[in-house]
Amino acid sequence: FIILLLSWTIIIVFLIFFEISKVNKETDEIAKTEAKANFDKDQAIRFWAASHGGVYVPIDSNTPQNSNLSHIAERDIITPSGKKLTLMNPAYMIRQLNEYFTEYYGVVGHITSKKLLRPENKPDEWELKALNQFETGIDEVSGHSEIKGKPYFRLMQPMLIKQSCLKCHGHQGYKVGDIRGGVSVAIPMTSILEHASLQKERSVFSFSLLWLIGSLVLFFGHRSLSNSFKK
Repeated sequence: FIILLLSWTIIIVFLIFFEISKVNKETDEIAKTEAKANFDKDQAIRFWAASHGGVYVPIDSNTPQNSNLSHIAERDIITPSGKKLTLMNPAYMIRQLNEYFTEYYGVVGHITSKKLLRPENKPDEWELKALNQFETGIDEVSGHSEIKGKPYFRLMQPMLIKQSCLKCHGHQGYKVGDIRGGVSVAIPMTSILEHASLQKERSVFSFSLLWLIGSLVLFFGHRSLSNSFKK
């Protein structure tokens, strides 16, 4: 009876650990899929903007002239009606879109580099490690990290210089194919982890109930057999 009960317990413990591992794996896959979708969206917008050489928008308090584009002759233009427009390069566009996306949906996007035009784009510790790995030939880094004390799943890929990038970054000495920096996206994990935790609790409860039922069956079966032998 003891051997059977111990074996049954080992099986249930194994199943619990297997189920928890499965939930953890599925959680990472969900987070990575969401991160990749957001990353691809940012890249598509950036490539579109770069293919047009940037876009002109009205100058206002939210979108002032970009001082880092002062070397471009037509950074600022005036329409026939007298409206003043300024050029938004792809990085400027993505930065502003990311700010809105973070405010409304919590997803954090960031373009960074070890050779900065804007000090505000400085990489954090996780991004700096990823940038160093890109220099060794790795083309994607992902994993869990905290931002301002909250859990996130982060994904980052190198940003390579294309011909369309040289309009804004050619003066920095880049050539086509060089690593300009990296583009990262961070998915908030709080709600995803809460859902995963609930799944784990349900699994543990279900297997514990199964263990109890199985143990009772073994106990009463053992007692019944013992009584039979006593007779």
